Amino acid sequence: MFQKIKFYDGKELQEWQTFLKELSKNNAKGILLLVGEETPFDYKQLQPLLKTMDIEVWGGIFPEVIYNGSLYKQGVVGCAFQSPVSIEVIKDLSKFKGNFSEDFVIKNTRTLLIFTSAYADNIPVLIETLYEKYFKETVFIGGSAGSIINIDQPSLFTEDDFFAGGAIIAAVEDFISVGINHGLQPISEPAIASSVDKNILKSINWEPAFEYYKRIVEQDAGIKLTTNSFLDLAKSYPLGILKYDTEIILRVPISVSEEKSLLFASEMPENSVLLITKAYSDKLIAAAGTAAEQAKIAFESKKKISPGKALIVECLARALFLEDRFNDELNIIANKAGRNVFLFGLLSLGEIASTGDKYIELYNKTIVIGMGE
Repeated sequence: MFQKIKFYDGKELQEWQTFLKELSKNNAKGILLLVGEETPFDYKQLQPLLKTMDIEVWGGIFPEVIYNGSLYKQGVVGCAFQSPVSIEVIKDLSKFKGNFSEDFVIKNTRTLLIFTSAYADNIPVLIETLYEKYFKETVFIGGSAGSIINIDQPSLFTEDDFFAGGAIIAAVEDFISVGINHGLQPISEPAIASSVDKNILKSINWEPAFEYYKRIVEQDAGIKLTTNSFLDLAKSYPLGILKYDTEIILRVPISVSEEKSLLFASEMPENSVLLITKAYSDKLIAAAGTAAEQAKIAFESKKKISPGKALIVECLARALFLEDRFNDELNIIANKAGRNVFLFGLLSLGEIASTGDKYIELYNKTIVIGMGE
């Protein structure tokens, strides 16, 4: 899928031209740019250069990016495609009605790369519509761009615009295998999301959501949970949506409202069955190794060769929780992937994936690994 992966520190505008020229060599069919949040990214100055490119160039701003197994808050990971790519841009997901361009998904599409703005409306509607239309022999992988500090800033770009609240989907004529895991453990009995407004959980079992959550977390942690200490504890105690096949889809609370509601980065269906889960560093790291194994086995089974590159879509909350042990996670991915597999990717505010045999999901606090040639 990716013929070339390059890194650029993003400091000097004049170096962008050299960087993009290098990526476009050897008849590249498209360029994806993963930009670290602290990169001095000036879209207005960069746009004229993007418009001179004769192939699709698109990208997003992420909390951090991964290149050659290392994390960067500042820098750009450039990914050149060796297979034909078709791009669909939705600038305002709040107005999305389920329609795509007729020629968007090309005949031999095998993978859909999906990048959304983290706080956009209708992300579940978008990914469910994509799955229903194009699920046959198609793998889905992607994540949510944006910042937990500057929530309203633009986070996605093409040669035409730099925008928030939307999505960019790339249909690629090449296969990428996918592994998905999180490693968190449930610590509560099932409960009902009894009142929800998109990404605001108002009540659990008809009790104010924060009061229910607070009681369970305090019992386990042995310390008081207040609005001031909320973020420190919440990263260890995500909520999980229990699916019909016993899979747990995580949602990480990011704040508490005056009405004692819990706010999440991603939407949650009303009447979902919920569990409160707990993170343990060793189990998160082991789960990353499992995801890498899943992706490698799936790739080798399909292509009959070993993978050469691994795209990591890693939840920011996992990296914040693991702190210095995040390197241990990258090391286990490298070990499970194989000596010659090049690791690159991003920290996201929501992960999107389907392995092809399971329904597409919008995840939190999860690691998704895609492997290609």
